[in-house]
Amino acid sequence: MEYFQMIMALIGVLALVFLLFWIMKKFNARVSLYDSKNMKILERINLGPDKMLLLVSVCGKCMVLGVTSSHTEKICELEQTEEELTAATAENPSFKESFKTVLDNMKRKK
Repeated sequence: MEYFQMIMALIGVLALVFLLFWIMKKFNARVSLYDSKNMKILERINLGPDKMLLLVSVCGKCMVLGVTSSHTEKICELEQTEEELTAATAENPSFKESFKTVLDNMKRKK
């Protein structure tokens, strides 16, 4: 009988741990530690482990950043404002298409 109580207590503790992890995951999706009016991450695309591209709005200006575990680099600054990009996103699409447009514009400038 002692083993049954011990196993039930262990199952109860494990269930509580999983419940707490699930609750924390839900809260972390909605709560940010740093609430900023002037800086937002609009889109993110992972390129591999510890590598990503970010579409960031800083004071209304948008830019594309390349981020790795050891380095962050501004790839380009977009001519569109955050409002123009969000309006365009409602009509069109995805970050992939926007990024392709940016790359095409960069190629034309060179």
